Amino acid sequence: MRMSKTFIVAGLCLMLLIQLAGVAVAQDEESFVRRAVISKKDALVLSMVYPGLGQMTAGQKYKGMSMFVAETISLVFFINAHENYNTKKKVYERDLNNLAAIATKGSGEYDDALTLYKDLKNTNDELDNLHTIRNTAIIVAGAVYAYNIFDAVFFSASDEGNMRAERNNRMKVSSAMIDRTPGILFSKSF
Repeated sequence: MRMSKTFIVAGLCLMLLIQLAGVAVAQDEESFVRRAVISKKDALVLSMVYPGLGQMTAGQKYKGMSMFVAETISLVFFINAHENYNTKKKVYERDLNNLAAIATKGSGEYDDALTLYKDLKNTNDELDNLHTIRNTAIIVAGAVYAYNIFDAVFFSASDEGNMRAERNNRMKVSSAMIDRTPGILFSKSF
């Protein structure tokens, strides 16, 4: 079960990296950058959804992709370390109970108790390392998210660009027929 989770997470990360590389290779800078400048509000909203989206939409492709990848990698490290920590903690608690049972009964072998004690010490060290990795990864993810919001607020489109974007940034509502069923089509252009 644990191995399948690892393969799934690794596969998803690999697919994400392939897609990002495909975007970088397949599109040149001019076709990637939108013709109309988006407003600071739109960049901020997209950046709040996930780091890097606002920057990519505003035309800062490399900055946005680097924030997106950094956030994704740090979250993957956090999830992986958290799962490993929980699994090892259960094993540690089980072994600790076994050691306590050997100590209270007094019927166990000394060599078995010593081996179990050494295993407990090693597992405790691994738990400490996983705890450090987990905390570091979530701090990095939080820092990337905070910088992403800061960047979207202070380094996105200018005020002149915002006014031009607001004129072009209209919500359109129209009726549409989809598979012979009447419906309403909402569209927003950036």
